[in-house]
Amino acid sequence: MKKTFFFLVLTFIMSWNSLSAQTGGTDYIVVLDNGTSMTNARFTSMKLGAIKVIEQLLACNPLNRIAVVHYGAGIYNTTNSFYTPRIYIEYDFTNGTFMTQAIQRRLDNGDHFNEALGLIGNALDGVSNANIVSPQTTLNRDPANPMRVIVFTDAERNTGGIDDGSYLVNYDFPALNTPDAFKNVLDFKIARQAKFTMVHLTPDALATAAAASIASEGGSYNGPVETNVDDPDYGVPYRSYYQRSYFDISPAEADYWSHLAFEICNNSGWGNINFKYEPNGCGISQAQTISGSYILPAGATFSAFKLVARDVVTGQDYSVNFAPVMTSSTSFYYSLQPSDFTFPAGTVGKFVFLLSMQYEYQGAPYDVISWNGHPYFDYDLYLTTAPNCGVTRMSPSSIVLKENGLKISPNPTNGAFKVILDKKIESGNLQIMDLNGNIVYSKPFKGQNIIDIDIHSQKEGIYIVKVISLKNEIYTEKIIKK
Repeated sequence: MKKTFFFLVLTFIMSWNSLSAQTGGTDYIVVLDNGTSMTNARFTSMKLGAIKVIEQLLACNPLNRIAVVHYGAGIYNTTNSFYTPRIYIEYDFTNGTFMTQAIQRRLDNGDHFNEALGLIGNALDGVSNANIVSPQTTLNRDPANPMRVIVFTDAERNTGGIDDGSYLVNYDFPALNTPDAFKNVLDFKIARQAKFTMVHLTPDALATAAAASIASEGGSYNGPVETNVDDPDYGVPYRSYYQRSYFDISPAEADYWSHLAFEICNNSGWGNINFKYEPNGCGISQAQTISGSYILPAGATFSAFKLVARDVVTGQDYSVNFAPVMTSSTSFYYSLQPSDFTFPAGTVGKFVFLLSMQYEYQGAPYDVISWNGHPYFDYDLYLTTAPNCGVTRMSPSSIVLKENGLKISPNPTNGAFKVILDKKIESGNLQIMDLNGNIVYSKPFKGQNIIDIDIHSQKEGIYIVKVISLKNEIYTEKIIKK
């Protein structure tokens, strides 16, 4: 009996070790400053850096989940009757690979980080607040996962007013070296056990010290830090603070975003694959070489590679032949040829490469994925019919991406909603995709600009609504199913 009991305990421990060897995701909130000093050009550079970090976090550990939140004082491209600290939730926590590119500017004017954290806290707690101005008003954290807040900002410590000011610290209690100045940061660090990473285009020494005080232990920064005696990280030698003069990356910093991501990620025994590909011109005739390497957990067995080209607007994946040359047991390269691609005739748009690796570990299959580690572009491949830009397969009509031409009401929805287009479509097709790019609903229509949809049978979450007209016009928008 004792031997049987011992065998059962040993079997449980071995099963647990096998299971726990590849677990341990983190919930990350990526917070983007939309304030007055964040020009559109600067926002574009910041957005690219945020996308690269998000991609690398999902590549580091497939169980990591990402939420993206904007903060500012006014709603972007809208006449505002008043200005006050606001947030816009771009998307809730997800490890869906389709959402990485789904970021656009939502707010403007002032930036008040302490107050924005308070609103993010409301969203995490399910507390209604009119200053959460997105259709998504809650953030559904997994309490079993650790949480880290990654902030991209160019903020001052405390400058200006509530409408157009720039504040890293508490607007109402900004005194130097006081816990009150960091009220909501302390709430996150203590009550929510959150960690902070600050990516800061710093305007001056005071702002640097304040942002470094917000940052949690880690990284390599050991410069000036504003005193906060209530901070759980008070007195630590290094902070997860990344000081920038600009968000663009220099040639000497090609691995900057990937290094940042892996410094704040728990890989937890997962295999990992990484690659680089430098976009060159456009069209498949100008495709370049993919080179990379991979790491497997001890005892794991490599199975296969899979490469796809994903449309950054529609999320459609197109398989790409990938038969790399191995330069060592774990390093590889492959020179892409036009014949490797499977695009239908007339395909145009921007695409990113996703390279996945399948392996087996203790009899179970696993799959890890990677995006291009090259930091300078938000796409890897550009197909166009323009005569001065490479070669693409031609068709009588080209795809036209229509911005702001589609509205959804109500949003969020319990299931039934209307898709409202800015004009009647002679003939088209409506599709709804989940965050992994799977089509969960499809409906043809003719001569309509208002289309009734019902997705009661789908589970809660964020979905992408896509309308494609007979003239190849494409409209897209997100919807939240409650």
